[in-house]
Amino acid sequence: MKIKITMMGLLVFLLVPTAYADLEWITGGVPKNTSEKSGVTTVKDAPSGEANSNTTGNQDIVVSHMTTCTKIVNQYPVDSVNFFYLNKSPQVSYFAYFLIKPSSRIHTATVEWFSPSSLRIAKFDQEFRVGFVDKLLTLQNETYQWFMVNMTIGLDHIHPEYGQSGLPKDVGLYTVHLTVDGQLVGITFFYVKPAEEKKEPAQIAPIPSAPKNLSMPMSTPVSRAPMAPIQRNIK
Repeated sequence: MKIKITMMGLLVFLLVPTAYADLEWITGGVPKNTSEKSGVTTVKDAPSGEANSNTTGNQDIVVSHMTTCTKIVNQYPVDSVNFFYLNKSPQVSYFAYFLIKPSSRIHTATVEWFSPSSLRIAKFDQEFRVGFVDKLLTLQNETYQWFMVNMTIGLDHIHPEYGQSGLPKDVGLYTVHLTVDGQLVGITFFYVKPAEEKKEPAQIAPIPSAPKNLSMPMSTPVSRAPMAPIQRNIK
């Protein structure tokens, strides 16, 4: 009986280090039955193709385009500008695309404009009612529903249809916040600069007039009469 117990204890003693070594390999450690080269575990870098992870897969809302511009034509910005002059720019327009995982719920987008002193000068709400299979867009094997929102505020006049309550007359940095379904998803900004000084056109020096007592003609006259032969006296 004593011999059996001794043999079983020896067997357990021999098997435990092996199992512990395998566990350390899985967790990135160095097996105890091998020589430790250093106390720091070296982890190799992942291949370049596998290192890029999908950072938008678990996000509910993704903003894909957002900009300020001078004008929107056919629901699309004609340019991308983030500075405006008080006496030169009549308005500032805002344009944004955002993506959401497909659903049939009602989405609400809110755009708020703030002055350099954090005073809200405009607030615009827009609701989007779509079905589960409407406005679908597939990007890198991920399917989204796309939505677009745009609005315009005036620098010299108010746009009440977009909830504008004040004119951006202060010089400085303005911010525009985009909130979708109660979640702040994007912030953009633009500058309002002082009025530009009007440059007067350069004066052109007058062309001096020709002298009145000019006896010489402006061009050499041409005679159509044949020239008389020159006679020479030959001795």
